[in-house]
Amino acid sequence: MRLATSPALKSQMNRKKIRIVTLGCSKNIVDSEKLLRQVHANGFNIAHETDNSPGGTVIINTCGFINDAKEESIDTIFRYIRAKESGLIDNLYVIGCLTERYRDALKKEIPEVDKYFGVNSTKEILKELGIRYRDDLMNRRIITGPGHYAYLKISEGCDRTCAFCIIPTIRGNYDSRLIVDL
Repeated sequence: MRLATSPALKSQMNRKKIRIVTLGCSKNIVDSEKLLRQVHANGFNIAHETDNSPGGTVIINTCGFINDAKEESIDTIFRYIRAKESGLIDNLYVIGCLTERYRDALKKEIPEVDKYFGVNSTKEILKELGIRYRDDLMNRRIITGPGHYAYLKISEGCDRTCAFCIIPTIRGNYDSRLIVDL
């Protein structure tokens, strides 16, 4: 037997639902998994890429490295803009490498997105969502893969300035994590 849900209760449930779509490399996967952990710890219903039910907030973690990845990120943004315009989702946020690299152009060209956040903006996006950042969960995450493996991000950024690579601009200078943090 299925109980009817009032429009007010449905609206409240949708506000508490956050779906994260991750594009790009394993570093983005780890970043999304950490964000999922923070969101879930604050009582929100979460989904990672697989839940296509309507409502709630969608956060797209983008890639801005190679052309194919940039195109996939833009296509995904437009797909969710159409969903928002159709009333299928409530809010759309874009984070990650694409916004770190092209934030001003994206704001100008795609103003339908509610807000753009860069690579290291976890605290800012949580604040936007009304979620308290928890220091005790800084190195915790919800694994989204098949379960028999998980990526381990041991460093961030790069100090080399290769002409073909944008990673130092997007991710910053090389920063290795301490073994105790791993």
